[in-house]
Amino acid sequence: MSLILPFAQWPEADRQMWTDLMALSGPLDSGGQLAHLRETSRTPLQNHYGRWLKWLAVSDPASLDEMPVRRASIDRWRSWLKALSHTRPMTQWSFVHDTVRLLRAAHPNANWRDHKQLVKHLRRQAGQGDRTRKAGRVLGSHVLLQAGLRHAIDGAEDAPTEIDALKRQRDGTMVAFLALMPIRRRAVVSLTIGTSILFGADGIEIVLSEDLTKTGVPWEAQVPQEIEPLMRRYADDTRPRLMAARKETHDWLWVNDRGAPYHLNYFGNRIGRITQDLLGVRVTPHLFRDAAATTLSRHSPDAAKLIPPVLSHSSNLTSQKHYIHAGSIEAGRGLMDVINQLKTSKAEFNQ
Repeated sequence: MSLILPFAQWPEADRQMWTDLMALSGPLDSGGQLAHLRETSRTPLQNHYGRWLKWLAVSDPASLDEMPVRRASIDRWRSWLKALSHTRPMTQWSFVHDTVRLLRAAHPNANWRDHKQLVKHLRRQAGQGDRTRKAGRVLGSHVLLQAGLRHAIDGAEDAPTEIDALKRQRDGTMVAFLALMPIRRRAVVSLTIGTSILFGADGIEIVLSEDLTKTGVPWEAQVPQEIEPLMRRYADDTRPRLMAARKETHDWLWVNDRGAPYHLNYFGNRIGRITQDLLGVRVTPHLFRDAAATTLSRHSPDAAKLIPPVLSHSSNLTSQKHYIHAGSIEAGRGLMDVINQLKTSKAEFNQ
């Protein structure tokens, strides 16, 4: 039995609430409060609210006759949490957070004080926002870059077999790429040759369409020259040889041991295992973004200004639907400049 009430079975008031929140803007109106959300954000939001409705349908069917905002009493939420006690704290926080978000968007003037306190409590229990959760896991981008380069070059040369060498070349290249281009995991996995990653005579460009960025703003940047040879070797030699074993034919950039495209979750786990093996610390793809922000912010106030374009964050300048070409390219070069300065300073210190 499904734990989620399908949208078609939602009470009419809830379906209308959802439709109004997601309504796109028109010539004479501004659209719904959540119309800006993309499908990847809408799906979990709908599923989590459907989970809330399913629990109500089983535990208190009469409540579905009430208006959505009136049935969302804090006592019912506490009862729901008791029913969710078998799930992880992160799961509980996610369900409650998304359901509160939906209802608050639909009824912003209602009293949500107790609900917000409950969400904050669950957030702390889940470790969200807790700095100690990342303690020791946010390394400098220069550390991650050097680890990737060593593994892709020296590690591959010392590999016991040819297939092991290919895997090390790929794994090291992925780590070095993320160190200098810390784009989101979904965008990394979605890179396709000839569409979102372009290998040209003058360089390699990353071109992310609006559906691959969280802000919904297209983003374009050039792969730093320091890893360009590594990327070309992977694309021209390593990748085709990994694909040849199973006769795979596709345009996805990153391939697994069988030459097939990486699954989103498996890619994240793979990066975590590689960094654990190389550095003794499990660094997820998202923590590469933290590493870039930390590296830049610690270096200087001017370097910190590069954080938004490096991470493809939205700002007043990027709220329009256009490619932020020059800014993102210069930001990428700026991160590499900071890394080179850190390497030089360390060399001088050790002399």
